[in-house]
Amino acid sequence: MSFYQFALIQMALKYDAKHDPLGAMRAFKTAFADVEENPDWRSRRLIERQRWNPYSMEGGSTCAVAGDNFVVVASDTRMTAGEINVINREVDKIHPLSDNIVLTTAGFHGDALQMRKLLETHLHKYRFDYRSNMTVDLCAELLARNLYYRRFFPYYTGAILAGIDEHGKGAVFSYDPIGCIERLPYSASGAAEPMLVPFLDCQVGHVTLSEGTERPKLTLERATALVSDIDYCIRDGLVRDAFRGCAEREITTGDSIHLVIAEAGKPIRHERRKLRED
Repeated sequence: MSFYQFALIQMALKYDAKHDPLGAMRAFKTAFADVEENPDWRSRRLIERQRWNPYSMEGGSTCAVAGDNFVVVASDTRMTAGEINVINREVDKIHPLSDNIVLTTAGFHGDALQMRKLLETHLHKYRFDYRSNMTVDLCAELLARNLYYRRFFPYYTGAILAGIDEHGKGAVFSYDPIGCIERLPYSASGAAEPMLVPFLDCQVGHVTLSEGTERPKLTLERATALVSDIDYCIRDGLVRDAFRGCAEREITTGDSIHLVIAEAGKPIRHERRKLRED
């Protein structure tokens, strides 16, 4: 029996075409749509299979802060499943791609690894073709184009690309999953982004401070303290840093802080500091 015949049978049970022809036509359209969406041959198991989701969210949070001649990138190291199970407590979510480019991601870990592999391949080919390292601005545009290329089946990650540009300045590029790019003085992504961004707005961007309030200069030491677990309350009046505050309220953020510090003319440095583990 075809969809058309089955829809006619369903319609005939409810309406009389002689007395209400418009109602019969509406009933026919409704019955035809219902038969097309839920045919009688489709089992419950098949319906559940079509609802399968190819993505998963492993939690975690990342942020980056750019200064005059440096950039500080930080992330936690916890990987979770379903916001309940802790899969791993020592996962690297920051990936140095070269001496001046750092990628950090949060979200689906499989897509994060694939994105890192893709950029490393392009950077290696660029070095082979041009005998020089790619600049962070060019790499940022490269990542944006690759994300847009995958827009119909996007990478399920919140990517931040940071580094030192050709002028020796710190640069932070923020993305959405389909490649919209923006250069910012600071950015955050991941599960704790709603808590990290207001903190950085206050302490780095000074957008929430009242007039006349002191606005301290952003130095490397202060930027590191803002995103790590240093108690800065004596010198700058900061009661808590970004990640310690997030770990108190967000269950997928915790265990350790992975810090990557890039300065102009210096090699990239790695540091790890403990967070709460519950």
